Amino acid sequence: MNYKASLIQLKKYNSDQRGSIMPMFAILGVMLMVIAGAAVDYSRAVNNREKMAHALDAAALTLATKLSTSVMTDSEIDTLLGEAFAANIQTLGLDDVAISNLTHNVDPDNGVIDIATTVSVPTQFLSMGGIGPDNLTVHVKTEVNYSRFNVELALVLDVTGSMKYDIDTLQDASNDLLDTLIPEGTDESDSKVKISIIPYSQGVNLGSDASTVTNGDASGNCVTERLGEAQYTDDAYNYTPTDASLVSSSYFGGGSGSCPNNSMSLLPLTNDRDALQTKISALDDGGGTAGQTGVAWGWYTLSPNWSNVWPTDSAPGAYDDDELLKFAIIMTDGDNNRYYDQDIEKCGWKYNYSKNKYEYTCYTVTGWSEVSESQSYSNESSTRQRALCQAMKDEGITVYGIYFGTNTSSAGAKNMSACATDASTFYQANSSSELISAFGNIAKKIQAIYLAK
Repeated sequence: MNYKASLIQLKKYNSDQRGSIMPMFAILGVMLMVIAGAAVDYSRAVNNREKMAHALDAAALTLATKLSTSVMTDSEIDTLLGEAFAANIQTLGLDDVAISNLTHNVDPDNGVIDIATTVSVPTQFLSMGGIGPDNLTVHVKTEVNYSRFNVELALVLDVTGSMKYDIDTLQDASNDLLDTLIPEGTDESDSKVKISIIPYSQGVNLGSDASTVTNGDASGNCVTERLGEAQYTDDAYNYTPTDASLVSSSYFGGGSGSCPNNSMSLLPLTNDRDALQTKISALDDGGGTAGQTGVAWGWYTLSPNWSNVWPTDSAPGAYDDDELLKFAIIMTDGDNNRYYDQDIEKCGWKYNYSKNKYEYTCYTVTGWSEVSESQSYSNESSTRQRALCQAMKDEGITVYGIYFGTNTSSAGAKNMSACATDASTFYQANSSSELISAFGNIAKKIQAIYLAK
C-alpha cells in the first residue's frame, strides 16, 4: 500500500471511531441521569411512606375509638378503616399513588389491632428507557390498642332552683358528653357504653318504683335517703337488717315531695341515645339541695345489688367483672341544705288551748321528715354526701366531681373535691363555657382510660 492510500485509510478509521463514541456518550448520559434521578425517586417514595404512616396511624386511632365504644363486624371494620385511611391520604396529598392490600388483624383478648398496607409510587427517572421499574412498592404497618372494656357511667345532675339560668348550659354539656361516649349512629346492640341520668334537688324522682323501694313511704314518686346500718351501703332496697324487727320502711323512705317532676325521673343505665337525649332535654330547675340523695341514687344505678329494681337491659354488671369499668360524674352549683330523718324530735312554741297560751315544748314527729339546715361543709347533708362518695369509691367506682361556681372555699366546691377520686378528677367550672369544657374533658378522659387499659 502506497503512502497516499495509507493516509486515506487512517482518516477513514478516525472518522469511524468518532461515530461510535458519540452513541456511547449518549447512552452513558442517560444512565447518569437515571442514576442521579433514582435518588429523587427513592426520596419521594420514602417521603410518601412517612405520610402514609401518619395516615395509617390516624385511621387506626379512628378505628380504635369506634371499637372501644361499639361491637363491630369484620365488614364494618373494613369499611370504616378504608374510609378513614382514604380521607387521611387525600388530606396529605397522596392522590397520585395507588393504595392496595389494606389489611387488619384484631386480637380481642388483648385489645390490639394490627393494620398494614402497601403503596405503589410511580417513578419518574428509574423507568426512563425501561432501565428501572415503573413503580416503587412501599410497605407500612401500625399497631394500636383499643378497649375491650364495657363502661357504666352515672350522671348525677344538680337541677335545683339555683340552676335556673344555667339549665341550657347543663344540657349542652351533657349532650357533648353523650356524643363522645355514645356517638350518633351507634346501634344499641353494639354500644359498649351505658349511661344513667340522675337529676336531683330535694330528692330523686323514681317514678312508679318509688313506692316499692320505700315500702309505701314515698310522697308521690319522690325518694330520698336511707338510715340505719345500711345508710352508707348499696345493699338492696329489700335488704334485711340484723335486727329483723326493723322493716324496710324504717331505714329507707321519703320525707319530701319536692323532687324533680316526672319528666325528670331517674333514667337507669341505657345505651339508647334517644332516651338519653330526651331526658337531657327535659332538665329543669327547682327545689333545694340534698346532694347526698343524688349521690346515693347514682350509686344504686351502678350497683349489681340493685339489679332487681332496674329493667333487665339496665342491670349493672358485677364489681369484679374484669372487662367492666364504672364511673360517676357528680355535678352541683350549690351547697347542701336538706337531709331526711325519721321519728325526729322537734321543739318550738305551740299554742296550748287548755291553758289558752303559747308554750315552748318538744314533741316527736312520727315518720319521715325533711330537715332544713344552714349551708356548711360540716352540716349533716354534706357529711352524708361525702360518706356515700367514699363508699362508692371503695367499690372501685371512679368518681368525677364538678363544682359550677367561682367560690373555691364554698361547701359545694369542697364537697365535690372530696367526692372526686383524686385531684385529677375534680373540676371547678367558673363559667358556662368551662362547665361544657369540664364535661367534654371528662368524656375524653374516660375514653382515654378505656383505650389505655
